[in-house]
Amino acid sequence: MPDRTTSRRPPPVERFRPADLDGIDWGKLRTTCPVSPAEGPDGTRVWLVSRYPDIRKVLGGPAFSVSPIDPERGVGTAETNESIFQDPPEHTRLRGLVAGPFAIGCVGRYREAIRAKADQLLAAMGGVTDVMADFAKPLTMNVIAEVVGVPEPDRAMFQRLSDQLLVPLSEAQGVVALKGWKQLNDYVRELIAHRRRTRGSEGTDLLAHLIRAQREQDAVDDVELATMVLGLPVAGYVSTANAISVAVRYLLEFGWLPQVRTAPDLRAKFVEEVLRVQSGDNGESMPRFAAKEVRIGDVTVGKGDMVVAPLVAANRDEDLFADPDVFDPQRPGLLKHLAFGFGIHRCLGANLARLELQVAVDALAECGLDFRMLEAWKAVPWRVNMLGDRFPERMLVEARGRGV
Repeated sequence: MPDRTTSRRPPPVERFRPADLDGIDWGKLRTTCPVSPAEGPDGTRVWLVSRYPDIRKVLGGPAFSVSPIDPERGVGTAETNESIFQDPPEHTRLRGLVAGPFAIGCVGRYREAIRAKADQLLAAMGGVTDVMADFAKPLTMNVIAEVVGVPEPDRAMFQRLSDQLLVPLSEAQGVVALKGWKQLNDYVRELIAHRRRTRGSEGTDLLAHLIRAQREQDAVDDVELATMVLGLPVAGYVSTANAISVAVRYLLEFGWLPQVRTAPDLRAKFVEEVLRVQSGDNGESMPRFAAKEVRIGDVTVGKGDMVVAPLVAANRDEDLFADPDVFDPQRPGLLKHLAFGFGIHRCLGANLARLELQVAVDALAECGLDFRMLEAWKAVPWRVNMLGDRFPERMLVEARGRGV
């Protein structure tokens, strides 16, 4: 019999990856063919949407499903999935259960702990250091693990297993990923069992929150509980680490570090511009499927057709963001960016990710270190993992005391 106390298998691989969109001139598409036919990785027809309002319509519209369409039922096929990334009503139920701990009023209580960890990591830097390995990844894993309820002694191991799972797409169904998934499943199952034996639902972390919901409301089953405890750290930490690496790039390569040091009120705008421009360096929204025939711009999209609505295209739409390829924290309308997606599937961890990035920038600006990039951004090796995220394998800098 299948093990019903934990998720049965890794999440489905992206049907269309950010890397599949490399080299597309979104500005030209917006001018010539804003809803453009293309061929997906498996040879099926795909519609590429490139204008900001059309992307919002696809991501937020009830006419689009996150699952392939069942032709007879006209709705998503509801593939085996215990995560929040499925259609209503199951999405509504599960997201409602986990939204509370990620609300803006709740994540703020982690600010001091995030800053303490950031300061600790920066204090250990000196000479040649890897921003990803020595700062961005351990910082973000520590934060999401704290929110979810992974004990501090286990966090390095949890990060290692997460990295083992998030292997390149070419290896996604291989031995490495499946072994990592099994090890993570086993760990999460033991973690849940240990919490039930000891603290139970005591605490404010997500694990306690879900155990309470299960005990008091019978609102979540064991498989769903384990899937969310496992999946949220895996999905959340790499994308935020990537955003921090992009922030470091602009702080160093484009000379923004002295400016944010002397003008703290600039930092919030700097963070929002990082979020806008990092779309494309990180994973994109998963594709949608038309649940019925629907009009997008001047094009009629057929029922069941796959539609790709890239965040990178929305966040570089010239109609909203003048000179979109220029990094400008002072640009008007900056908060209209869609770095976290749009609609009911907008990133659950958006408030936490924004806070982590804000604190990381504060810590970098105030740490008393000077940094120098040791290789050009274009020379940094990148990988694409099984969830569709792209991330730099390393980001080497030289760190030294200011004035040294």
